[in-house]
Amino acid sequence: MTDVTDQTDNRDLLRLARARFDRAMDAERENREQELDDLKFRAGEQWDDAAAQARKDAGRPCLTINRMGQYVRQVTGDIRLNKPAIKVRPVDDRADPAVAEILTGLIRHIEAASDAQAAYSTAAEASATCGEGHFRVVTEYADDDAFDQDIRIRRITNPFAVFWDPAATELTKEDAGWCFVVDEMGVEEFKAAYPDANTSSWDSAELTDDLRSWMTGETVRVAEYWLKEPVTRTLWLLPNGSVVSPEEMTEDARAAVEPTVQRERKAQSHRVVQYILTGDQVLSGPHEWPGRHIPIVTVLGEEIHVANRSVRHGIVRWAKDPQRMLNYMRSASVEMIALAPKAPWLVTKDQIKGHEARWAVANQENLPYLLYNIDPKSASPLPQRVDPPPMQGALLQEAALASDDMKAVTGIYDAALGARSNETSGRAIMARQREGDVGTFVYVDNLSRAIGYAGRILVDLIPRIFDTQRMVRILGEDEAEELMQVNVTLPDGSVLNDLTRGKYDVVVQTGPSYSTKRQEAADSILQFVQAVPQAGAIIGDLLAKNMDWPGAEKMAERLKKLLPPGIDEEGPPAPQPPPPDPKLLAEAELKAAQADGQKLDNAEKQLQLAAQTGQLEAVVAQLVQQQLMQILGPPGQVAQPGPMQPAPDPGGGLLNAPMPPPPPPGGMPTGGPSPGFNPSPTGMPQL
Repeated sequence: MTDVTDQTDNRDLLRLARARFDRAMDAERENREQELDDLKFRAGEQWDDAAAQARKDAGRPCLTINRMGQYVRQVTGDIRLNKPAIKVRPVDDRADPAVAEILTGLIRHIEAASDAQAAYSTAAEASATCGEGHFRVVTEYADDDAFDQDIRIRRITNPFAVFWDPAATELTKEDAGWCFVVDEMGVEEFKAAYPDANTSSWDSAELTDDLRSWMTGETVRVAEYWLKEPVTRTLWLLPNGSVVSPEEMTEDARAAVEPTVQRERKAQSHRVVQYILTGDQVLSGPHEWPGRHIPIVTVLGEEIHVANRSVRHGIVRWAKDPQRMLNYMRSASVEMIALAPKAPWLVTKDQIKGHEARWAVANQENLPYLLYNIDPKSASPLPQRVDPPPMQGALLQEAALASDDMKAVTGIYDAALGARSNETSGRAIMARQREGDVGTFVYVDNLSRAIGYAGRILVDLIPRIFDTQRMVRILGEDEAEELMQVNVTLPDGSVLNDLTRGKYDVVVQTGPSYSTKRQEAADSILQFVQAVPQAGAIIGDLLAKNMDWPGAEKMAERLKKLLPPGIDEEGPPAPQPPPPDPKLLAEAELKAAQADGQKLDNAEKQLQLAAQTGQLEAVVAQLVQQQLMQILGPPGQVAQPGPMQPAPDPGGGLLNAPMPPPPPPGGMPTGGPSPGFNPSPTGMPQL
């Protein structure tokens, strides 16, 4: 980049920018110092420099048992598993629900093409570690030889690169009037990127105090300076209800619609501009951003308001002291255990006289023997071993307490970390894990809020970037791709899939990804089929569709073709016949009841006869088999639910049908009633 602007009229701009940056630095100084210490602590710098050096000089262990990573990963792991998803919804009566679906799919495509999950995860990890992280929205040309632009979401890896207007109070900083994104560049790197920039005054001793922090002997601070400049816009109300601004229209379009304007008013608004600058010169700009929002998104950790100042922190902040205690106690216990086997010798000078060198290294080297002299003056003529001091249980107890303190201050306990506990049921384990999720849900919630703001930036930006007829790629929830034409002008003058019409808002849905939901659906369907085997014949295609293996979709299509007619038909319900005349219905029910009574009387007589002839069990078995065939149907046919009907009797009696063969010895098989068989209280089948 070599675009260096004329500096004649930039003195006031630079003076104001430096003053604003200093104000932001002063407002953030205390938070930034503690946040930097949090990041270093998580990276393993957990000992005080003087204490660590003293222990190393004395040859004492200085151990770091870094447990900070597991607590941070527990938060970010939940975020990765339950990815927040942006969904667009219409707001006013001019918005089209179909266009809202297109915008949702287009945002999914932007996220996929940008690897936005990496940007979200980087910001979330920084917020969980030190209290704040950031990502941004950018526009890029679709190709090197194209004029169409695309929208992308990018990471900001340095959480200390962004400085906001201290007057902003929203968690997302969307109410800020200005913002800086800084980069500390090496001098040679800066000269290569901006060869036309003036660097002659940087070595001068006459630099003012407000410039000294911008240029050092080794680095140059280059800042993106974003600000909202107030503007007054004219608004026209057209007969179709749309509101346009003549300043944003071409001359021909303005001349065409001006005679139809119904109302006009002045509105106070703003435009977003960007400058690239150092402390003493503007390198590039102003560049007008097409949207209404500064495209920098901040993800905060926990925020505590103390009077007029805000304190931000992540998980690491209050776990540092327990972590230091753990490091110290573990180092001390290791030191004691390491020295315990080296029991000292109790000797007199005369006993080791002449052998002092070998005895001096007796605890360091594995000597095959030790020579000694008999000392008649000593109460013990032989050298004696002295038992080492016992291991202090207080050290291990303090280490365990320090570990418990870390769990308490982070709100993440053993069950959430995957450790076994006394819970035995899956429901109890999930309930304990949910307690850990609730304790850290503030980080998930703040990320969702930030992604929602990013969605509003995208919804505001998309109609300005995709403002002509264009083919766009959209993604469904199942990541299926589809090409869609937008802003298509039809012969009647209307516009199909008009992205510029209507107002839209966004909601953020947090939950498992589509692939996880699909696997959960497959598991649930399998359990249902095991409980109700008959259902497998009519939902097999749905089970195959939710399986995650190659060819699952093709298998689902084949199974779908095997369904009985009408099972997979979709559309409006079939028309229902008019309700019958109540009088005729009552007469029909009376006749049916009389006929059923006569049949029941005949059936009872037939059963009494069968009991007298010893064929009762065979008749009951035949009835059960016939009822099951009516309910379940022949093999390959789906059973239709319905009330139990008496077995067919063409001859008018139950015993006119051919008698079945005698039952096997022992009577009918046991094991409970068959599906669809409803025994009566007396044990007789209900007919």
